[in-house]
Amino acid sequence: MTSWVNSLLGSAAARWCGVPQATALQRPQGEEVCFSGSVLLCGKPSEHSLLLRQHLSRLPAIAFDTGATEPLQAIIFDGTALQSTTELDLVWQQLQSALPRLVKNGRLLILASVVAEAKHADAAAAAAALSGFTRSIAKELGRFGSTANLVSVHQGVQQSLLPVAEFFLSKASAYITGQMLAVHAAKLTELSSWQKPLQGKTALVTGAARGIGAAIAKTLAEQGAVVIGLDMPQTQDALHALMQQLQGKSLLLDISQASSAETLSDWLTQQDMVLDILVHNAGITRDKLFHRMTQAQWSQTLEVNLRAVQRITSQLLEQQQIQAEGRVVLLSSMNGLAGQKGQTNYASSKAALAGYCQFMAGKDNRGITFNAVAPGFIETQMTAAMPFIPREVGRRLNSLHQAGLPEDVASAVAFFSRPDAVGLNGSVLRVCGQCVIGA
Repeated sequence: MTSWVNSLLGSAAARWCGVPQATALQRPQGEEVCFSGSVLLCGKPSEHSLLLRQHLSRLPAIAFDTGATEPLQAIIFDGTALQSTTELDLVWQQLQSALPRLVKNGRLLILASVVAEAKHADAAAAAAALSGFTRSIAKELGRFGSTANLVSVHQGVQQSLLPVAEFFLSKASAYITGQMLAVHAAKLTELSSWQKPLQGKTALVTGAARGIGAAIAKTLAEQGAVVIGLDMPQTQDALHALMQQLQGKSLLLDISQASSAETLSDWLTQQDMVLDILVHNAGITRDKLFHRMTQAQWSQTLEVNLRAVQRITSQLLEQQQIQAEGRVVLLSSMNGLAGQKGQTNYASSKAALAGYCQFMAGKDNRGITFNAVAPGFIETQMTAAMPFIPREVGRRLNSLHQAGLPEDVASAVAFFSRPDAVGLNGSVLRVCGQCVIGA
């Protein structure tokens, strides 16, 4: 049935009817470097584009464009030095002729200054314009499987920009487009290895037995981490099998219980383990129109998706069971950011996580960073069980015209978990292909 439907939706008749057609996305395949190919560095030169040129030139398979007509794998436009709206003409002058040369699955990366740090109104307006341009051009590039993202560069940023640029240029960001990510000034003495950036780290992933949680656990393990998978007792077989495959550890625990945080803390003490990475992935849905929703459906959803996160994080921080300079990554949701009919409880919990993340990022937590990932329509067992029409519509309601994979979310989580992601704190990154709702 699925193959027949896909054939029909990809047919000439479907294209004639205006059904969006997707380009197959290139995802990570164990590459030794973040990026290879031809890259054009343009815009108004600044210390940031100079730094990127120096960094990228060390990669073994990079060619900088010199004005030829060959295809481009990536374009980096530096707008951090724009001081007036008149200088926005550089966007048209340099990108209008360059973008047709961008190959399928290409990357457009825009660097912009921070609006709040502008010295005058004209500079602030120019910086804001780049965000509108990025969101719009992402919608034009999506049918080619290409992405456009913007990095908002705070004052004083130097080395902490590099891992962010690496991620957005890489195949790991295949399902992320039309997004803005702020990078802060932070001390970074060494860039992490691209292949094994999490070597020697210990990570805990909640809800790890299946779906997105299992993909996160696998990706963290592939990148060198020792993974502790936590899930409900009824997932015992699946969780044990996965952790055995990953040479990790299993912990069966119902995090909705009030004592779960202390139980987890005691278990870590018994195992003589301290976490470098904490990933709050566990979540449930109890969907119902609000006027028909029971108190139990409301409370259960907030208990698992939100309050358990708060309890566990507070306990582990208090007991210093997360290493200094550690990483906490929370799973929010596009439905939490945009809202969804029948999901007032779920959306409330996921929006709360975004706010919790941003508040915690502003606290002195021994250098521990807090970031969130907000998935859009991701192919899981839950979405596979949806009725046909909502499922097919949901898959295509984004600029890339296709659903994401659990591995797309896992790549973003792993990115925030890297030791060199020190300049990212309080971010909420949407992994949604630039969903038309709330993107």
